[in-house]
Amino acid sequence: MEEAAAGPEPEPEPTEGPAGLGEPSPGAPGESPGPEVLDGPGEPAEPRPEEPPEPCKPEEPGLEEPEPCEPEEPGPEQQQPGPCGPEGPEEPGSREPEPCGPEEPGPEKPEPCELEGPEEPGPGEPEEPGPEEPGPGEPEGPEEPSEPSDPGPSAAAAAAGGAGEAEAGGPAGEAREAAEEGEEERRERAALLEQHGGLAAERERLRRAGARLQLRLGELLRLRRGERRPRAEPGAGGPELYAQRLLRLRELREERERAAAACRERVAARRRDGEERQARARAEWAAFQARKKEAAVSSLGRRLGGREAAAAAVARIQAGEGDKERQARVENIKLKHEIQNLETILKAQGELVEGQRFLDFEHMKKENQKHSKKIDDLSDEILKLKKKVSNTVHVLSQFREKLQFVEAENQGRKAELMDIESVLSQKRDVLTKTKQARDRLRRNNLKLQQKCGLLGNEALLRDFEEKVDAAELLSQRLETLKRHHAALILTCRGIQKKIKEANSSFLAEDD
Repeated sequence: MEEAAAGPEPEPEPTEGPAGLGEPSPGAPGESPGPEVLDGPGEPAEPRPEEPPEPCKPEEPGLEEPEPCEPEEPGPEQQQPGPCGPEGPEEPGSREPEPCGPEEPGPEKPEPCELEGPEEPGPGEPEEPGPEEPGPGEPEGPEEPSEPSDPGPSAAAAAAGGAGEAEAGGPAGEAREAAEEGEEERRERAALLEQHGGLAAERERLRRAGARLQLRLGELLRLRRGERRPRAEPGAGGPELYAQRLLRLRELREERERAAAACRERVAARRRDGEERQARARAEWAAFQARKKEAAVSSLGRRLGGREAAAAAVARIQAGEGDKERQARVENIKLKHEIQNLETILKAQGELVEGQRFLDFEHMKKENQKHSKKIDDLSDEILKLKKKVSNTVHVLSQFREKLQFVEAENQGRKAELMDIESVLSQKRDVLTKTKQARDRLRRNNLKLQQKCGLLGNEALLRDFEEKVDAAELLSQRLETLKRHHAALILTCRGIQKKIKEANSSFLAEDD
C-alpha cells in the first residue's frame, strides 16, 4: 500500500544506490555526512522560515539534498521523478519535509515531482542542460540526512557505548565503494551530456532541413495544381521588396542572438548562484561539525583519558547519528506521503460507508500485490542478468586465452615468414640473373638471324622464288608488248604515208 501510494521508496542504507547527487558519502568515521557530499549541482535557496517553500527548492542552505527538479530549464538527465528535497529546518526535527508536486495527488500518481521531458528549443533558444537537475538513476532527497542536532556532552557520553561501536569499521569500505560509484556516475553523466549536445545540434539541423524541404514541397504541389505564382512585372518594386526582406531577416537574426545571449546569461547566473550557495552551505556545515566535534572531544577527553579516545568515541557517535537521522528522515517522508495520500483519498471520496472503505482497502491491497509481483519479476530479471554477466565473463576469459594462443601462433608464423622472405630474396636474385642471361641470348639470336639472311627460312625462300618467276614472266610479256607496239607504230606510219599520198594526188587532180 505504501509502495502504490508513495512511489519508489529509497533504501536507508547508503551503499545500495550510487553515491551521486542524493546520497551522502560516509566519509571518515568521525564525521557525519554534510553538504560536502553533494557531487551534482543543486540550488538551495536562502532561509525564509515565514514564507511557503517554492516547488522543488529547499529553504535551508545547510541541507544535504540537491534539487532533483527545476521546472524552468529541464536538462537531459532529468529522467528519474521522485520527491523533492525537504525544507531545511532551522532546528532539527522542528519541520517536516514537503514534496514538490500537486497538492492532492491520487493513488494513481505516486510520483509527486514528475516533470515533463525537455521541450524542443526554438531557433533562438539554445538548449542547455540546467545545472539544477540530478543525473538519471541517482537517488534523491529522501536518502539525505538532515542537519544533526547538537548533542550535549552528557548525551555524547551516554551514546558512546551504543550503536556507534557496531559501525566503526564499516564506513571506510562504504566510502570507497560510494566514491567509485560516484565517479562512474559522473563519467556516465558527462558522456550523456556530450551525447545530448550532439543530438540537439543534429536535431536543429534536421529541423531546418525539414522546413526547407516542406517549403519546396509546397511550391511543387502548387505548381502541380496549376496555382502558379503571378510573375511580378519588371520594375514593380522588386529591389525595394528584396531590401525589406533582407532588413527583416537581419532583425530576426539579431533578435535571436539577443535571446540566446540572455538565455546563456541566465543559465550562467543560476549556475554561479548555485555554486556559491553550495560552497557557503559546505563551509557552514563543516564549521558546525568542527565546533560540535571540538566541544564533544573537550568534554569527553577528561572522562575517557585522552583526546584520541574521545575523538574516536565522537566519530562513532556522529556515524551513529548520521544513520539514525537518515532512517528517521526516510521514515518521516514515508509517513508524510502516506498521510498525504490518505487525505487525498478522503477528500476525493468524502464520507463513505464501511463497506466502501473495505473495498478501497482491498483494491489497494491488490495493487500492492501487483507491485510485489512486479518487484519479484524484476528480481528474477536481475538474477538472469547476473547469470548472463557471469557467463559473459567466462566467455571473455576463454576469448582471452584464445587470443593469447593466437598471438603465440602468430609469432611462430612471423618467424616462418622471415625465413620464407630470406629464401624469396635469394630466388629473386637468381631470377634477375636468369633474365639478364635470357636477354643476352635473345640479342645474340637476333644478330645471327640478321646475318644469315634467307637461310633456314623456307617460307621466305619459297616466296622469293615465286617473285623471281613472276618477274621473268613479266619481263617476257613486256618484250612481247614492245615488239607488238613497234609493229603497230610501223603500220600507223605506212597508213599515214598512204593518206598523204592520196591527199596529194587528189589535190593535183583538182588543179
